[in-house]
Amino acid sequence: MILRSRLHVVELYAGTARSCEPFRRWKRCSTSLLVDNNPLAEKTYLHNFLKAPFLLADLTRINPDQLSSQAGGRVDILLGCPPCQGFSDAGSRDPNDPRNSHMENFGRLAEKLKPLAIGMENVPLAAGTGQFRKFVQRMEHAGYAWTAGILNGALRGSSQSRQRLAYIAIRGDVKTVPRIPPPTHGGSRKYFSYRIGSMMSIESDRVSMLGLTPATQRIRETLPYQEYGLGYRDIPYVDETLEGLPRIGMPEAERLSHRQWNHTQLQLRRMEKLPEGGRWRGGQDYYSQCYGRLHRRGLARTITTFFSNPGSGRFWHPTENRALTLREAARIQGFPDSFIFLPPFSQSSKLVGNALDSSISSIVYDIIRDCLS
Repeated sequence: MILRSRLHVVELYAGTARSCEPFRRWKRCSTSLLVDNNPLAEKTYLHNFLKAPFLLADLTRINPDQLSSQAGGRVDILLGCPPCQGFSDAGSRDPNDPRNSHMENFGRLAEKLKPLAIGMENVPLAAGTGQFRKFVQRMEHAGYAWTAGILNGALRGSSQSRQRLAYIAIRGDVKTVPRIPPPTHGGSRKYFSYRIGSMMSIESDRVSMLGLTPATQRIRETLPYQEYGLGYRDIPYVDETLEGLPRIGMPEAERLSHRQWNHTQLQLRRMEKLPEGGRWRGGQDYYSQCYGRLHRRGLARTITTFFSNPGSGRFWHPTENRALTLREAARIQGFPDSFIFLPPFSQSSKLVGNALDSSISSIVYDIIRDCLS
């Protein structure tokens, strides 16, 4: 078939539109529509991109014709990150969680819209669910060639060991098959191992340093692409990602939303003597295992929506007595400093935690561009 010279890109469940962001670099593409039901996401994105075609809507209540019309008459590239909380390790993993139905809804819309290419992202455990299997079968029946794998952001250039399921499909008449390229990063230099407490090569402590849980390892073996190798480029250290930020309290730091959260005195006392890369182990409360400090020459763990709370993971700054700021977490996720967040910042932190790491969105972009070029 002859591909259209201008490609309409649509992102559903868009949030801050990180899946769509790499496509802004491709002159053949235009961002035709972004859809989300979060008013702060809409307000934030329009603050950064005033004329963006952002539709505030519930995607369970919209039909494909409405989406196509809003997108200028057609959808060529469909992207989406359906809500993942019901599938996540950090959630209840309830198969009946109503949020899990959004994957079926995404498939329903994709089937009717018939885009040339589809890119979908979710948490790794989603790949082992009946919802994902039904989604794949639906798109196969619609004539799409596809691939999928569990990708680790650190092996693609991020400083966090964030793992995500990436699914890419190409419509059959395009006559190309999507392929996930091998990792670009890994390198040979040493990184701080939070498990062992010393500097190690990635290869010597791969499971722990890359956060490869047994469940994720089992699930990735069921997918067409398995990510086993390491790339030759060095993964950025945490301090390389955070370096150069203005001192907290300065006007430029305020502009960047680089400000300290309001921690309790208990949290501050609990964390102040914790060594770099260490973890607090002094109590019996439910979250005691989560109070961790990052290491400047280590990798960040997955940024979640609760990164401002030290009891929710390894989110404490490597050397200062505070959690990562909104801007620091945004940098780890791949947001440029030019992207401005709006108050309330406690809610903007959820936009950052729910965002797709730019290293993974760039891989999906590269695969789709190769297929459609």
